[in-house]
Order: sequence, then C-alpha cells, then structure tokens
Amino acid sequence: MLRRAARLCALSALVAACAGVRSESDVFATLQEAKAAGAIDRGWVPAGLPDGTTDLRDAHVPAGTHWGLFSFPPSDAAPLHALLADEITASPPPCNPPGRFEWWPRLLRTPINLDTAHQIGLRLYRSRDARRVFAINWNQGMGYYWSLQ
Repeated sequence: MLRRAARLCALSALVAACAGVRSESDVFATLQEAKAAGAIDRGWVPAGLPDGTTDLRDAHVPAGTHWGLFSFPPSDAAPLHALLADEITASPPPCNPPGRFEWWPRLLRTPINLDTAHQIGLRLYRSRDARRVFAINWNQGMGYYWSLQ
C-alpha cells in the first residue's frame, strides 16, 4: 500500500511539473506563410532568411526561448551567410528544448558534440546579433536555430 501511494505521489509530481511548461509550435510551408502569420515579427522565425526558405517549424515558450528549423536552396545561401558571425569551434552554447519537440534532433541537445555534428555536415554559428545559434548543413540546405538565454 505504501509503495502504491509513493508511486501515485511521484506520478502526480511528474504531471504537475510537465503541466507547468507551456509551449507553442508552428509549421509553415514557405517563408511567406511565416511572415503572414507574424512569426518573424514576434521573433520566432529569424528575419533575413533566404526568400526560397521552405518547410519551417518553430517552437517557443512564454519566456521567449525558441527553436526552429528550415530548408533553403543551397544556391540561395547568401542572405543566410549575412545573418551569421564566426563559426563556433569549441564549447557550443546550451540547447535544451522541451522533450515534446520530437522534431528537434537529439544531436542538437545539450551537450552538443561538435565532432559528431561535423561528421553529418552541420556547422554551428552565432548570429551576428548574438541572439541565436544556427546549425547549418550547407550541402543539404537545412538549418536549425535556437535562442540564447
């Protein structure tokens, strides 16, 4: 009986802890859809992505922390380069999205192993405005980003 009560108490605590993390997630087919929905104005999607950007996802929590992914034509990467500062070559900033964002790659959750990221073609950069980190696969035209806390 005591064991059952302890399990019930632990389960209740877990449910209460999870219920406290509110998050929202959006999916957009094109950059134009993200603009029309206000995702760029609210800061959930970075301004300045290439016009041909597609397949966007963003997720955010009320505190303003956000994560996202997008595809872009590798031939149209110049605008993306303009958003980036130098490549991160050591000690990547933390990235701790809620577990419910199942589309976020495990590889980009803290602790991030740069050698493993490089092996699959990802390079990490701080944004020029120092508000985000970008992980870009230039050959595949795929990018991820998250806000710095």
